[in-house]
Amino acid sequence: MRSRFVTLLIAVFLSIGCFSPVLAQNFAVDAEIGLLYDFDSEQVLFAQDADKPWTPASLVKVMTLFVAFDRIKSENIDLNSQVTVSERAWQMGGSQMFLEVGDKVTFDDLLRGIAVVSGNDACVAIAEALAGTEELYVQWMNSKAEELGLNLHFVDVHGLSDANQITALDFAKLVKAYLTDHPQALEYHSQLSFSYQPRSSRNPIVQANRNGLLKSYEGADGLKTGHLSSAGYNLVATAERDGRRLVAVILGATSEAKREQEAAKALDYGFRSFESVSVDQLLPQTQARVYKGRSDYVALTTDGARVTVLKGSRDKLSVDAKIEVLQAPIAIGEKVGTLTVYLNGEVLKEAPLFAAGSVERGNWFTILVDSIVLFFKKLFS
Repeated sequence: MRSRFVTLLIAVFLSIGCFSPVLAQNFAVDAEIGLLYDFDSEQVLFAQDADKPWTPASLVKVMTLFVAFDRIKSENIDLNSQVTVSERAWQMGGSQMFLEVGDKVTFDDLLRGIAVVSGNDACVAIAEALAGTEELYVQWMNSKAEELGLNLHFVDVHGLSDANQITALDFAKLVKAYLTDHPQALEYHSQLSFSYQPRSSRNPIVQANRNGLLKSYEGADGLKTGHLSSAGYNLVATAERDGRRLVAVILGATSEAKREQEAAKALDYGFRSFESVSVDQLLPQTQARVYKGRSDYVALTTDGARVTVLKGSRDKLSVDAKIEVLQAPIAIGEKVGTLTVYLNGEVLKEAPLFAAGSVERGNWFTILVDSIVLFFKKLFS
């Protein structure tokens, strides 16, 4: 059932925003900006200037890859189909996959060249292959950000421009949408090295993944690094332990080592100090009344929604369910209400309630009786 509601759940979260009673009060990172985000509960666990605009540098490539995976999926493109490298792609400076003009390279290799070795040339090559021009591709990137309701602005596909702009909070939300829609992307981002052999080279050029946490941090499997002199050293890191995934965003660190150190510190804090709770276990009722149906009740579910709290705070959670007046037919997966979770009386999270089963329309007598019941229910409400 989960896949059916993914898009709706993301939309609901982005429209509601992040409730913050659980935010860390005595934690900081040695960087200009920091954020710790719980992937499954969609909660911010720590924020340090997380709404401050910042230059992302190569973090831009997360959106470049997001749009690429979208297009490849929607157009049913074979990952082994080939792209011819243009002179414009070859001319790109900075981090490179070392493409050469006229090279025939697969979409799969381009995706790896971006995710693993941050190839600026690969970014232009895939943009030209999918959109014709980098300029149109950038429009797609900005349209994607607008579609998701995120405060992100892009002017190129590789991140070399200082005019690209993100916030840590909205970038974490982007990562949530990206990995939810394309979980296979982690297989690319977690690859420790990548080799590519240009036509003029006798041997493959092997480059290591620039994310050092993949080797040094337990459970790390992504995601992207970035650096410009104006932006400092940036890193969005994600790790999964015991079924929990966290995302740390570090912007404006002073070195590669420092951004990894601070990301690891944030992830450690999240795994050590917080626990995840199933919202279904907090439901004040497990079923809802259905009128005019073959069954009088339908089971309720939040479809796996979770909340994250500081360890020892679980007993301070309370909930309130608002369920619509339900009339058959009810389809499995249909939204039937909203559950609000409180921590110490403050709103922590809102989650949609779904029907866990279906209820077909009842016979004429049931419909007649329940119509009368609903009439008086409305009359005296």
